[in-house]
Amino acid sequence: MPTPTPCLGPCNTSWRRAEAAPYAHDIPVTWGDPVHCSGCLARADRHLAELPELCAAITLEAVHGTRAPATSSLHSAPTDTTPWPGQSARLLLDLIVGGLAELHEETFRLRGWALPDHGDRTEREGARLTRIVQALRAQAPWILQEHPLAAESHQPLREPGRAPVQSGNPAATIAHWHHLAVRYTARDEARPVERLAPCKRCGGPWLAESRDLRLVDDRPYIECRDEDCQALLTQAEYDAWVVEFTAQELAALADQEPGATREETAA
Repeated sequence: MPTPTPCLGPCNTSWRRAEAAPYAHDIPVTWGDPVHCSGCLARADRHLAELPELCAAITLEAVHGTRAPATSSLHSAPTDTTPWPGQSARLLLDLIVGGLAELHEETFRLRGWALPDHGDRTEREGARLTRIVQALRAQAPWILQEHPLAAESHQPLREPGRAPVQSGNPAATIAHWHHLAVRYTARDEARPVERLAPCKRCGGPWLAESRDLRLVDDRPYIECRDEDCQALLTQAEYDAWVVEFTAQELAALADQEPGATREETAA
């Protein structure tokens, strides 16, 4: 019988962050079955089921879009390559629909199956998307448990000075497409802003007291609630960051006012 391993999905995000912190914790772990748990399977199925309607909403955004005005700066003339109406929506649809089609074809190829011939090459995008999603939902257990990349971490690869590279894990990829669609159609929940200093890692204003992790003296961690960052700080680390950030801001103000000393700026 294979040794159980922690589920790689977001159900264990709090547990993984607590494991990485130098403090004891009592966050329970969710075990994979064998790679992802039943909750992550259900989440991926829900994301797939919602994507056709979300893509239809993205299409409506394109229908009601407007041409962006020409832009110019001190160093360049107005450009004649401004975005055409609905360009951002079209690019997002190409990413999501094309990605789903690629995952569909890859799944059939890896399983040694021949893709069904649908004959009509004039199939509308909506009908094609619905057909692909239905096939992926039927194969979701295999995709999340036996796909060659199913055991890859969900976390994006981060390198200094470069944009994060999204995980190749199919479950993480499906969640990423769903997240992009939800944000584009403005259906995502507004995050509460509870802290003055921005996140030290991503620079966003999403720092807040953790809802899951607490230190041994019952002081909460400070966490970044941006899904692509999820930085975690102790209260002491956050307090030190506030001091450092404040010093940086005061130095920037002093640089903007050459005639003022740093003490005058602080006053």
